[in-house]
Amino acid sequence: MHVSKRMALHGLNISMAVFTGISAYGLLLYFDTGAAAPVATPLGTTLLLAAGIAASITGTCYFGWQLDRRKAEERKAEELERAERAAAEPRRKGKNGPPGRKG
Repeated sequence: MHVSKRMALHGLNISMAVFTGISAYGLLLYFDTGAAAPVATPLGTTLLLAAGIAASITGTCYFGWQLDRRKAEERKAEELERAERAAAEPRRKGKNGPPGRKG
């Protein structure tokens, strides 16, 4: 699937924000109830949080990979354009024109 650079950037940001939010929620829950947090949390909630973490990590990896591909494509296009411009410019033999000519 081909996504644009803008979409990849937004997807990466959203995935990282979801992961950070779930992690912060888990830390706050842990500090609120201490070691009893895993026992006090229902199984459904634990599975939902685990699925959210897995999805956000997968999204971060996928959108990061897509963003890297778009940046590599842009660099390659810039290098090709630079090479085409260099080939189109006339070559200069020296500061004052061809050798042997003064003035």
